[in-house]
Amino acid sequence: MKFDRTFRTVIVLFIILVILITSYFVQDIISKNNVASVEETDLSLTGAKLSDSTYAKMVVSGTWDSAVGVANQFDFTIFNADKYDLANWTISIKVPAGSVLDNYWGSEAELDKRTGLLTIKPTNYNNTILADGNITFGIIVSAKEPFSPTSLHLQGYKILSNNTSLARRIVEVFIGIWTIVFIGFLVTRLNFRNYREKQKNDIKIILQSMNTFINFIDAKDPYTRGHSKRVAMYAAEIAKRMRLPEDDIQNIYYAGLLHDAGKISVPDAVLNKPGILTKEERAMIQNHTVAGGKMLVQLSSLKGVRETALYHHERYDGSGYPDGLKGEMIPLFARIVGVADAYDAMSSNRVYRRHLNKDEIIEEIQKGAGTQFDPRIVTYMVDMINDGYVNVVKMETADNDESYGKFNLTEEDIPGVYMGF
Repeated sequence: MKFDRTFRTVIVLFIILVILITSYFVQDIISKNNVASVEETDLSLTGAKLSDSTYAKMVVSGTWDSAVGVANQFDFTIFNADKYDLANWTISIKVPAGSVLDNYWGSEAELDKRTGLLTIKPTNYNNTILADGNITFGIIVSAKEPFSPTSLHLQGYKILSNNTSLARRIVEVFIGIWTIVFIGFLVTRLNFRNYREKQKNDIKIILQSMNTFINFIDAKDPYTRGHSKRVAMYAAEIAKRMRLPEDDIQNIYYAGLLHDAGKISVPDAVLNKPGILTKEERAMIQNHTVAGGKMLVQLSSLKGVRETALYHHERYDGSGYPDGLKGEMIPLFARIVGVADAYDAMSSNRVYRRHLNKDEIIEEIQKGAGTQFDPRIVTYMVDMINDGYVNVVKMETADNDESYGKFNLTEEDIPGVYMGF
């Protein structure tokens, strides 16, 4: 099963998030179980500090009559002056016999009437008394007479919090970074999707404009109808097999479409003449490369298109036209389109001859390697003939032929195929 790049990225980000969240909770568990020592001490409620690390304060907030006798409200503050957090603490307070626990807040509380021991335990939010921190809670206890506790018993666990809290902060920072990255990823993908949609629309407009133009060229020579489209597809496939960049593949396709643009300047009588051309007529035909170069001079935004129209009839040995360029001096796009153009010419019927068969074409192309054609490009063209790609192109570009209806590759799709759409 294949997944696109976006899906793979989301999976990776999700895995990273799971790792970060797991790390956070692992650090939390470690911090709660990384015990330095057990703290067990009696704390005075009269103002005396019996310990430098932990002490308590109590305020009698009020007394009033109750069904038992007198209701007594006490508010407590426990201070942790130690360098360690104090977790899972429990406080015990002795109250008079017959007392009743009326209410409590800031903690959980339970009174054992048999022993007269009031036990206070933390809630979820104050389970730990942080180093240099404090907690507050309160109770209302009804007794037969007013009373005021003088001490309480505290038990808890000192936690080695420094390193674990640092690790937790680091994990929290990474979770924050992940959130920023994920939001940035979503925004980027949205913008990229909009860009690709705009790019597709731009390509469609470019193709429609080019197709309109090449239809004028095809109208001048019915024997070459579809020639430009086929050459464009052959050339793009060669570029793809050569592993050229996607932008180059797309531009080579455009160059293939417009390589014969200059033929619009050639008189119909010369272009469709069945007999031998005169010297002047041959010069007119050959001049279509120069005319095409002039026509496309303003199309500089599409790399290589003008140069291909101008130089696709140059020969690898330097004997071509219009400038007699040789070897690597001929632009790569022109060398590629030159081979594709020659193949389509040999495989198509022309006004002056019938098409060649497969073996004859391969023989002619291989014979031209190093003289007419770039030998490296010839290899790819021959492979395309042998593996049947060229036959698919011919069927895709055939006009109104119902026997080819099973194929579904349209002109609009071609750049998308090469660009990965």
